[in-house]
Amino acid sequence: MLGKFLRILAIILMGLTAALMVLGGIGTICIAFWPEKYESLAMMIPYKPVYQVAAILTILGGLAGIWTTIALRRFNQRHYTYAVLILLLSLATAGVKMYFSSRLRGSVAPTNIRFDFTLAVLLYFLFLRVPGIWEKVKSAQPRSDANHTGAAIAAIIGGALTLTVQYWAGPAHTFQGINYADAWHTQLAILGWMLIAGGVVQIVRVLLHHAQRLQPEKRRKRYHPIG
Repeated sequence: MLGKFLRILAIILMGLTAALMVLGGIGTICIAFWPEKYESLAMMIPYKPVYQVAAILTILGGLAGIWTTIALRRFNQRHYTYAVLILLLSLATAGVKMYFSSRLRGSVAPTNIRFDFTLAVLLYFLFLRVPGIWEKVKSAQPRSDANHTGAAIAAIIGGALTLTVQYWAGPAHTFQGINYADAWHTQLAILGWMLIAGGVVQIVRVLLHHAQRLQPEKRRKRYHPIG
């Protein structure tokens, strides 16, 4: 039971990290490629290559994180290693952005949210390697409904974060009255609803599968001969 819970929590945390990476990368695109279009971002122009590399790596890492979240339903050593590497990439890109943002605009928000969250998730994954804990996690049923539910929950929460990014990231991305966190409103709305829909569909599938599995048991109990 403990191993299953730890596995589900790892899947959810990895999914949320992947979502924050994708959102963080998308949120850097304006600064990375077109800062000259915005007077309030003029100080970023000399550092465009740094932000471009950070944005691309963050988005690619986030997409790889989504794949890894799905793969963690099996939770073997290979997928665990992938997860740790993606978490390290998230820390590195967030750290670079925080350094330059602090120097150029005197603020590290909201990238510090991704950095702190990723660090906590990385520590959790390292905790899973503690002898005794790792054996419990690996021995949990690899393709159980619970694992699918964990991925579905991560998708739903990630979708909610995507749909609301203009609100929780807006204060740190508003310059001269323009909320740059809302620059990709339509695209992010589509992505957010797709994640939520995918998560809901997965949960419905799990519930239907569970109901189908219970039907034979009910029939056996109903028609079981007496004596």
